[in-house]
Amino acid sequence: MNVLIIEDDPMVAKLNEDFLKTIPTINIVGNYRTTEEAKEALQEKKIDALLLDNYLPNQTGIEFLAELRKENNQVPVILITAANDIETIQQALALGVIDYLVKPFTAERFLLAIQKVMKQKKLFSQLQHANQQNIDALFNEHSTKNASANVPLSNDLPKGLAKLTMEKVLEKINEETTSFSTEELAKKIGISRISTKKYLTFLVESNYLTEDIVYQEVGRPTIRYKKT
Repeated sequence: MNVLIIEDDPMVAKLNEDFLKTIPTINIVGNYRTTEEAKEALQEKKIDALLLDNYLPNQTGIEFLAELRKENNQVPVILITAANDIETIQQALALGVIDYLVKPFTAERFLLAIQKVMKQKKLFSQLQHANQQNIDALFNEHSTKNASANVPLSNDLPKGLAKLTMEKVLEKINEETTSFSTEELAKKIGISRISTKKYLTFLVESNYLTEDIVYQEVGRPTIRYKKT
């Protein structure tokens, strides 16, 4: 997936690039300080995602995005900004940003935004016509298939567990048709095995999952999980 970064703070730009380099399927097309510098790459190269800062030297990210949309450039945009005012958020939504990250944000939240673009790209590449389930997936509706009905997803979560990550964990669990291990699920979610284990432990304690010990002929036994 080709990603272009427009961020005027060199340190933030470097951090964003370094994080993206940890994702094997990401190709960083360019990392620019102004929108003027990035225009040529946007015109000449296939860009699958644009990471766009809002407070830029020559114009705001919102103004630049409005220009792109007028040119019928529908590149998926993740707006990354310190702006948390309602007007900017409304403008971003009206211009079709795929996600909105307020600085400072966690690597975990950044990964969820990138995964959202990947999910959309995959769906568009596979479909010519969409049914309601496909559309719901694009708009993040019912993504956990009502799993949240039995699992706390807000202030009831223990310290150290994030609502957005819990939603992603539940989404992947609901895709499983057989039992799974911590390592298998961690790879699909894109977070560490240790972090995944914390969420699975909580779901077992909430009676959402059951766990079984599977003994191997060679090596240590493994714990496998499945929905109750």
